[in-house]
Amino acid sequence: MRYILTMAVLLAYSSVIRAQEPLSLARAIELGLQNNFDVQIQQLEIEIASENNTWGVAGALPSINLLSNFNNNVTYRKPANPFAVPGRNISDNLNGQLDVQFVLFDGYFIRVSKRRLEQLEQLSYGNATLVIESTIQAIILQYYQALMERERVEVRRRVMEFSRERYGYVKLRKELGGAITFDVLQAQNDYLTDSTNFLLSEQVYRNAFRDLNLLINEPINNVYILTDSLSYFDESYAMDDLKAKMSSTNTNLRNQYISQELVRLNTRAAMADRYPTIAFNMGATGSLDWLNANFGSNTGPEVTNTVGFVNGNPNFPVTNTVPSRILVNQTNDGHSYGAYGNFSLRYTLFNGGQITRNIENAKIRERIAQLDVDQLKLSLENDLYITYENYNLLRQLVEIANIKLKAAELNLELGNERYKNGALSAIDLRIVQEAYQNAALENYLAIYSVLARKTDLIRLTGGLVDEFNARPQKP
Repeated sequence: MRYILTMAVLLAYSSVIRAQEPLSLARAIELGLQNNFDVQIQQLEIEIASENNTWGVAGALPSINLLSNFNNNVTYRKPANPFAVPGRNISDNLNGQLDVQFVLFDGYFIRVSKRRLEQLEQLSYGNATLVIESTIQAIILQYYQALMERERVEVRRRVMEFSRERYGYVKLRKELGGAITFDVLQAQNDYLTDSTNFLLSEQVYRNAFRDLNLLINEPINNVYILTDSLSYFDESYAMDDLKAKMSSTNTNLRNQYISQELVRLNTRAAMADRYPTIAFNMGATGSLDWLNANFGSNTGPEVTNTVGFVNGNPNFPVTNTVPSRILVNQTNDGHSYGAYGNFSLRYTLFNGGQITRNIENAKIRERIAQLDVDQLKLSLENDLYITYENYNLLRQLVEIANIKLKAAELNLELGNERYKNGALSAIDLRIVQEAYQNAALENYLAIYSVLARKTDLIRLTGGLVDEFNARPQKP
């Protein structure tokens, strides 16, 4: 059974350390920024905002429209008007118009709109930076998490091997008559417990890799050789410097300033309704016409017809001389064209006080935006103080944990020698062994925690994207 258990543990451990390729923290962040779906979405949002930031979208350029329609009509006539064409009339009409409209003045609304589009583009960069920051922070923490789990696996492995050696030593002593069955069972139970802990730790290590692959959008079951180490170099910060950097470069705060500026621009846009709008409209028109009907046509000499008598006296007839005519089906065509140029002015004299209400509401929103900025500043300052103090505390805990680990390693070495010399019981040796294991795990957890708080400090002060040169670029 011992052989089978040992092989199972070693095979499980080999599945962890077998890696496809080396992976540094910088490379993991690079892959994450290239492949992460949220980052890609934000880059597309930047492209949309950049495309919209033009004078044409703001309304400064003229609008040019080409209008055309083709009308067809069939009419059957028996007209009372002698000059109308009787019978079937087929009328076709093709109209065309080229219309150009300029807005000469609209209360500076176009200028405000252009400024608003610029701010929206900047806000898209700010939102992308925020997503990139979150992605970088998540990758850093997950990379450190994988490093910590790797070290934990190594600690569990060393403890398991130590228990295995002690188990073999006790079995040998029993064969020589220096130990009893109770001692063997106790050593076996310790070995099995440590093997279980190792297997569980190894599973957590594999899951840490899966979470890392999810962040960098790589195949889920990829396993890497992590080239960075879980180490911490003590570094102190000045609170005043951190506050100054946070006030000027924190991404959330900068985005809030942009949103505040957008609210101010909305107030200026509302005030533009108090001014008149002057526009110039010019263009050209034209049409082509066709009429198909039975038109009269002269066919012979004139014929004189009596149409009446003056005062009913037959001696004074009223005659009408017309040429001899017949109806001929034919199509006549024609055309027309022209041009125009017009000025228009629109000025709202009264609309129930809506303009004034819109302006007042916009000013209230400005005050709300300022309160949001003040609230965010206070919240960020609170987070900075908490993170700063936590970071300094963890710096001390790292030092303490490192001292405890060194003492536990020495104590385990001395305890093992005393146990082999018979000066220390198996129970006491197990206590020493567990103390070493706890000290080692505590040490790596302390290092991970201080690195995590350091990352939080860098992000709060807006330096995370600059540290990895990851600011979004213009498309």
